[in-house]
Amino acid sequence: MKTECFANYTSEDFILDNDFRELVQNPDEAEKLKDLIETFPEKRYEINQAIEIIRGLRVMKFQQTNDRKEELWQKIITKPRTKFQLTFIKYAAAILFLIASGSTFYFFNVKIPKSNLAIDNNSAKVLASNENDVLLVLSNGKTVTISSKKSTVKYTNNGSVIMVNDTKIVGQGVNDGGLNKMIVPYGKRSTVTLSDGTNVWLNSGSTLIFPSAFNGQSREVQLIGEGFFDVAHNKEKPFYVKTDAFKMKVYGTRFDIQSYTQDNASSVILVEGRVSMKSNEDIYEKEVFLTPNQRATIVDGSPRVEIDNIINTEDYTSWTEGYLSFSNEDITHLLKQVSRYYNVNIDIVTTKDVDRIFGKLDLKDDIEKVLDGISFISNTKYKKIGNRYEFYQ
Repeated sequence: MKTECFANYTSEDFILDNDFRELVQNPDEAEKLKDLIETFPEKRYEINQAIEIIRGLRVMKFQQTNDRKEELWQKIITKPRTKFQLTFIKYAAAILFLIASGSTFYFFNVKIPKSNLAIDNNSAKVLASNENDVLLVLSNGKTVTISSKKSTVKYTNNGSVIMVNDTKIVGQGVNDGGLNKMIVPYGKRSTVTLSDGTNVWLNSGSTLIFPSAFNGQSREVQLIGEGFFDVAHNKEKPFYVKTDAFKMKVYGTRFDIQSYTQDNASSVILVEGRVSMKSNEDIYEKEVFLTPNQRATIVDGSPRVEIDNIINTEDYTSWTEGYLSFSNEDITHLLKQVSRYYNVNIDIVTTKDVDRIFGKLDLKDDIEKVLDGISFISNTKYKKIGNRYEFYQ
């Protein structure tokens, strides 16, 4: 590997150097990287920054022709080495819409016609009287406030003791048959372990209503917003989830439900197991069964349950791991998710074509790093106006 040129390299030069990337990606070459830093101590910062970004890249593979890949790569490397390069380097680890071919990375986007797109500004309003903290409202009227961005709540088998964030213990007394509420505002997320061992991940702007203990012949909860469920098996007590749009019965499974009141449709994505569901609009409508990798959608006001197959359930569940995965995603829907996740208002104002995008979006960075990445890969610009962001072309 020729290293003479490294003395004049910037961080982006290191990232765009094929030999350097191969060196970083090979776990057996750790000593060579160390020697490289010792050889160029004045480039320690640039080298370490490049290493961090390269190792942080999450790579997704898509079937594209070699000609198309080469075209996209040339588009990147021939751009003026000004603000473009700085944006790419600074936010590469935060927003990764990539195609892999050997050790080379390619950006990929496909345009479709869209016009006058806009995200409902109300989508970023906080649930429960604009409360900024997660609220656990117990059946006895006691309210537990949780200020952390991510929180965990665990119930004991009989529901009388609750552990919050693995440290705080809350006593609820003997189960009185009342209902508890877990209210998660926009910008926050929470995980709830119910008394039967079922785990529920609650996304921003969601509420889960549930008993402290399941004492009857069935287990029933109600969801507003989005939740990912990993239901504990108990064939003697079936598990039901109610939303404003439907009621579903769980036969042992993992699934994601999206049922925000401000959206015009609700959906269920089945990852594992089996579920059945039925619209609330028509009690005589037959229940519909789902198998893994299927999505059921109900449009508001309709009794019909539409079923379609999906290729990658990760696109619908990755938010539980702190990132968004998407395939051929409409930027409007993507920004709506980001809006809820960060509790910010985002609009799209354009009459031109808007890109559909593939990739993964890391949500661990601050909002403007994420928006810079989205802006770059979707060929849009954005500006901050007061307390909201506006995307345009």
